[in-house]
Amino acid sequence: MTALRAIALAAVAAAAGCSLGALVPRSPTPTALEGDWAAKREAATRRALIYDGLKHRATVTATHLSLAVREARARRLAEWLGWTPVELEQRLALERKEAAETEEFEVSLYTAETHYNNLDGPRSDWRVALKVDGADLFPRKVTVVERDAATLGLFPFVGPFDTVYRVIAPMPQGGPVEGREYILELASALGKLTLDYGKPDGVLSPQQPVPPP
Repeated sequence: MTALRAIALAAVAAAAGCSLGALVPRSPTPTALEGDWAAKREAATRRALIYDGLKHRATVTATHLSLAVREARARRLAEWLGWTPVELEQRLALERKEAAETEEFEVSLYTAETHYNNLDGPRSDWRVALKVDGADLFPRKVTVVERDAATLGLFPFVGPFDTVYRVIAPMPQGGPVEGREYILELASALGKLTLDYGKPDGVLSPQQPVPPP
């Protein structure tokens, strides 16, 4: 009788939990996996990995911050943070200015040996190049991005052992790369991480798992 009573109580608790889950809204609203921001982010994101046999040495995930992606990000932040219309327009103006001057990528990098995770170093182990129109464009600036709530919320695929970088490349002579074939390549003695934006099968889903370190 005691066992049956325990089972019954567990069933009641489970039912109550389901009901509660249906009533309590998910946060933030909309979630990182919903809406225009999620769709544009996924379409602009690529991932590449380096293995040495069975040893996982590095993973990079990069989102190209084209003008459309920048504007979607700004509008999502406005929803989450409660910006006024004036604040949103100021942010959109900044995004449009930066998108007209440079090409930018949000890059999260994992390396099995942490001292190789140094994209922003003066003597980085990595050669970073935006390959477009038969030329290699090298970053004007690479900086570490703070792993704050906004970064981790906007880019839910950033892993707990990733370092996030802002990679800013000069604008190609042919203009913005969006809609064209281009590659972001990170090359080192560990191997090459090639993020090919000419291939639609490189699209990353936030639900796609990353091999654990």
